[in-house]
Amino acid sequence: MPDPILELLAAPPSPSLAVDEDAVYAGGRRRLRRRALRRTGLGVVGVVGAAAITFGALGSGVRNDALPAVPSPSVSVGKPVSATVLDGRYAVEVIPGDTGDQPNVTFYKIEDGKRTQLAQSLVDSTVVSMGTGTGADGVMLGTAPVGLAKSLTSAPEAKGGIQQDDAPLPGTEFKAYALKFDNPADVGTYRDTFWMDDAGSGAVRDGMGNRVLSTRLAETDTFFVDRESGVMGVFTRDGGSMKPLTREEAITTMGYGQQHDGGDWTWRSVTLLPSEARNIEFSWAADNYHSEVFTESLPNGTEVAAFADATGPGSGAGPRVTKVTWTDEAGVRHTEEVK
Repeated sequence: MPDPILELLAAPPSPSLAVDEDAVYAGGRRRLRRRALRRTGLGVVGVVGAAAITFGALGSGVRNDALPAVPSPSVSVGKPVSATVLDGRYAVEVIPGDTGDQPNVTFYKIEDGKRTQLAQSLVDSTVVSMGTGTGADGVMLGTAPVGLAKSLTSAPEAKGGIQQDDAPLPGTEFKAYALKFDNPADVGTYRDTFWMDDAGSGAVRDGMGNRVLSTRLAETDTFFVDRESGVMGVFTRDGGSMKPLTREEAITTMGYGQQHDGGDWTWRSVTLLPSEARNIEFSWAADNYHSEVFTESLPNGTEVAAFADATGPGSGAGPRVTKVTWTDEAGVRHTEEVK
């Protein structure tokens, strides 16, 4: 009878389980090099968030000559969806679905009906992602969440005006988004975008999608403050405005309003105060009427938005607050001039 132990000893040896570490590392380096070459060849900018990026021309620049992003065979993507912005002079194209680590957004400049590719990027649909086009044009192109309904641009050092434009990208989670600076050099002053969605949530978010401190003023306006960016602002039914937080004084006051068809001004002034502020008074100039001061608490529990409404003659610059007076927790009365 055969001895099973002797049979096992006589069997061919099993394959070696030893690991050649040098071979493993070399293979990994080759794969990393191939991946880097794929990304470099596509000109990937790879920005996610509100940080500005610079676009450079890619290849010959003509859309039909550009190399398309090649997704992994296991990734399911849809057909590119495109929208034009800024009076049809620029276009943003998005590839719906998961493109893995490949670009999902392409930006173009349009001249004489021909698209010139500016750059590609891999972005997330939950953020406002901005990049610059050609600096001489003063243009920034990007994407925004599909639910963006209102937005304000933070560029405190800008010397001129800023035009905003957006367009839907049907079937995607994005909107095409663009900024046009009247002074092209102001592109470098861009800091952030604050926005509200169309779901009626009342939330104000920064470009990265983070919720910032905000509260409702009466029924139509939403006031917000972002210490990190150093701004406070308000979204109204028709738009909004922002102001840098004052560094020298303890408070910051901003005003905004409308003049209807050459008639009187309607105005609202808002001041950011400590939550313990009491007996708040506004001193007005050039007003026909002003209301009492109301307050709304901010979610941090340490600050309030104090606001009042006024009207003024249409022949002037509008009513404005010149002084704010309040009493603190210790009973000390404070008066600060509004500059």
